[in-house]
Amino acid sequence: MSDNPVAIDRDELRLLRATAREVFAGTPTLATLGELGLLALLTPEENGGAGWRVLEACTVVREAGRALNGLPVGGTLLAAAAVAGHPERQALLDDLLGGRTGGAFHEHRALTREGDGWTAEGAAVVSGTLPLGGLVLAGEEEQDDGPLLLVTPGTADVSALTGDDRLDTTRDELLVDLSRTPGRPLRTPAAGAGTLADTAALLVCADTLGALEVTAERVREYLAGRTAFGRPLASFQALQHRLTDLEVLVAAADALVQRAAVALATRAPSAHGVTRLLRVFLAERAVAALDDCIQLCGGIGFTWEWPVHHAMRRAVRNAAAARPRPLDPEALRASLEGSRPSVATNDAFRARVRDVVSRHAPFEAREGHRAPKSAEQEAAMRSWYRTLYDNGLLGRSWPVEWGGSPDHQPLDELVLTEELIRARAPRPIDQVLLASHVLLRYGTDEQRKRYLPGIRTGEYIWCQLFSEPGAGSDLAGVTARATAREDGTWVLSGQKTWTTDGHWAQYGMALLRTDPASERHAGLTAFIVPMDSPGLEIRPMTTMGGAHEFNDVFLDGVVLGPEHVIGEIGRGWSVSMSGLESERFTVGGNVLLLELLLADLVTVAGAVGDGGETVLHRPETLERITRLRSEAEAANAYVTGHIERALAGEEGEAEAPIAKLLYTEAYNRTARLGVQVITQHQPVPEHARAAARRLTDAYLWSRSLTISGGSSEVMRNIIGKRRLRLPSGR
Repeated sequence: MSDNPVAIDRDELRLLRATAREVFAGTPTLATLGELGLLALLTPEENGGAGWRVLEACTVVREAGRALNGLPVGGTLLAAAAVAGHPERQALLDDLLGGRTGGAFHEHRALTREGDGWTAEGAAVVSGTLPLGGLVLAGEEEQDDGPLLLVTPGTADVSALTGDDRLDTTRDELLVDLSRTPGRPLRTPAAGAGTLADTAALLVCADTLGALEVTAERVREYLAGRTAFGRPLASFQALQHRLTDLEVLVAAADALVQRAAVALATRAPSAHGVTRLLRVFLAERAVAALDDCIQLCGGIGFTWEWPVHHAMRRAVRNAAAARPRPLDPEALRASLEGSRPSVATNDAFRARVRDVVSRHAPFEAREGHRAPKSAEQEAAMRSWYRTLYDNGLLGRSWPVEWGGSPDHQPLDELVLTEELIRARAPRPIDQVLLASHVLLRYGTDEQRKRYLPGIRTGEYIWCQLFSEPGAGSDLAGVTARATAREDGTWVLSGQKTWTTDGHWAQYGMALLRTDPASERHAGLTAFIVPMDSPGLEIRPMTTMGGAHEFNDVFLDGVVLGPEHVIGEIGRGWSVSMSGLESERFTVGGNVLLLELLLADLVTVAGAVGDGGETVLHRPETLERITRLRSEAEAANAYVTGHIERALAGEEGEAEAPIAKLLYTEAYNRTARLGVQVITQHQPVPEHARAAARRLTDAYLWSRSLTISGGSSEVMRNIIGKRRLRLPSGR
């Protein structure tokens, strides 16, 4: 099966979600769900079900989790799917589909083969109701040809947990004594044991996500309505950032749950790996986040009546049911070598990109060392950029009369970014892309004729004169000025900082205050600044990685003519923001860097160690790397969904800041672990030194990513304000 996503009817899923939410808002019985057909979503149509509707089943179970509902929805869905097609079990199937009895599903280690059958040993604790119609046991080998047993009433002792033995207060928990219990082997037409086990884990994670989602909303509402020290509690930045982190977790988990559901729905080869990463990603994070929600609520959070602790208890139980297990070394390597799911793109264009890159890429790019270090390297980079334009790979979205491609598609830039990253080739300069966009949208015909051809030939490199020492991420805090003179010229004064590539750029796009009486976004104007202008001084700033990437730029009496103004005077904020928004799809390609970093980490960890054992084979290292791998998968899933929503015109508030947080913070953590492994086990063997160098470069560069383009803290402020509508502290 292909890993390409199935066509999702989002309107149908939204309707199903609304219906399920309404049902669970009341006091439904299992029979109610059966009458609505909600228990038949995994059962083949020929057996009276709705088919293999994993996305829909996931939606219903998530709503049960939101409501903290006690019905065994997931277990009944799975038990019905497991017994479907067995004539002697038709009565049980009818009862499960009709909600007249409940089912349960459990991954069980102690299954042993005896002759032609299997025997279960030990005990199992499952969520369910009495009487239990049937318990389906799956072996933990997670293979579709593995054991799948049905335990029915009378073949095992079943009792309800009570009192202190029962942690989950939202559902009944059953203790099933399986001591020497014979189980009836099952083979189902709908799915094998491994697929059902993965689907069971997915549904448990969806249940946890629902509980986490509703708790985050509840806590946010409580803090917004509770006043302390004369202000709503939700207006304090420390609490806002914690609420924002909750939202980011919910958004990432939602994306990863959907990716796993799609993979299982299509029986994709990646389904087992993605589901396993989902379990790793959500189990500990969800429990910790819900535990933190109690802290956020203060005293009321510690009371029995406040529902947050009930959600936490449910998540702990779910984490045990969908127990996360680290990937083994080979599974890690396989997960990084396979083709990742992505939005549909132009395959012919991707092939063309790969051909051009393979024939013309000048050298392997180093993260954090993007600017040329010699005249020869600069010439090679300028030639490389010209090659990308000449072959129609860059500038495709430009109007045809300015060199654009009539067959351009919205995701062509994403494809180019991905393939350049895969090849470790120099990537386009963001500031040049921004300048191109602004010139095409706001520039005059004279400006376009003057500057666009030089961009396409690689003659003109651009930089961005936005940030200032006293403003940082706050672009509206610009104080550098452009003062109008009677002859129509402008005189520039002030300082710009963090100017990437300013030392080899020919032009800069500057944001300057032209109305000294204005504040914040008003009174700003965009200018084209020749970087060799008299009165302009460039001072290098060396990064912590030892590279010359950034610069301080001082403007002391720089004189510009009216032809250097871009757009309308006083409307510079709109001009500069339009350029920044032009980069929204390239972040999708950048997420691929996480997979390359992880591949390097696996290479290094598999090459170093002590006493004959490599670091990669140590359980604690495998666990850490698997957690990082799950973060990369979640970031990738979220960014992919973000792009799909943007293309469909359904983009939500502050999605780009969420994507930036997921990508950049995971990048830092991954590179940091790599450097820790390297420094603890030096020298690194020759065959892993290139990977070690890349990890070191990435680590020393990673903090640039969490600061530039809006720091992580600013991203959290944006999410809190725009997406969560948290109250202002004023």
